[in-house]
Amino acid sequence: MKKFIIILTLLVSPILSYAQDFKFEVKSANKVKIGTIHGHITVEGHTGKDIIVTGNKCMTNEEGTEGLKLISGDGVSDNTNGYCLNIQESNGTIVVRGVSNKNHNVKILIPEKMNIIIQSSGWSAKDITINNFKSELEIKSEYASVAMANVTGPVVLNATYGKVKAVFDKINQDRPISIVATYNNLDVTLPSDTKANLRLESSYGDIYTDFDVKSSSPSSSEDDLEKISSHTVTGSINGGGVEVHLESPYKNVFLRKKK
Repeated sequence: MKKFIIILTLLVSPILSYAQDFKFEVKSANKVKIGTIHGHITVEGHTGKDIIVTGNKCMTNEEGTEGLKLISGDGVSDNTNGYCLNIQESNGTIVVRGVSNKNHNVKILIPEKMNIIIQSSGWSAKDITINNFKSELEIKSEYASVAMANVTGPVVLNATYGKVKAVFDKINQDRPISIVATYNNLDVTLPSDTKANLRLESSYGDIYTDFDVKSSSPSSSEDDLEKISSHTVTGSINGGGVEVHLESPYKNVFLRKKK
């Protein structure tokens, strides 16, 4: 029996270490800046006051690492209890940096009204998922695809090689939205009653929508999601409102009504 308990403890201990969340206390910051993290990251708004990290810990058990600490290229080390991240607060901004080149999937819970900046570069950065924010979002991604849901904007997003899918809960009318996916499809869903002035662009792809766009561009189809023939469409929906710019130079732009 004693032997069984010892074996069970050895098996369960690694699982518990992976499941233990890390909490970072926010003092006065109103903005979070996230650098490149190797792996799939989920950034999610929550109603709490602190930043919470969960997911897969980046455990290092390589030969020769005993007694040593992992540091990144800019000299910072992991201060998140094994998630291979460094989190610091300074001058009203919280900066989250990846420390390891190993792929690991993490979820970062952030107070839902904090403004977010994400800068992701390098081919080893995987997909970025962003959920549940009522704040400003600024995202720049080189290779990673970006998926957003239940956001209000304003949003400025530039993705070079990854695809972009964004579903808005409602639209903040105070500041414009600009989303560009250079070499991949751009798929955006807005509430059906959204008031917006649109600029939709695709140099080598096509533009599709099921909104009634008040535009000089003629319709080319009677499909539910009609194809708009011009490479650049300017117009309005529901009488006009906030500026919304959607562009995919080399692929397609999809603008959908939220069902």
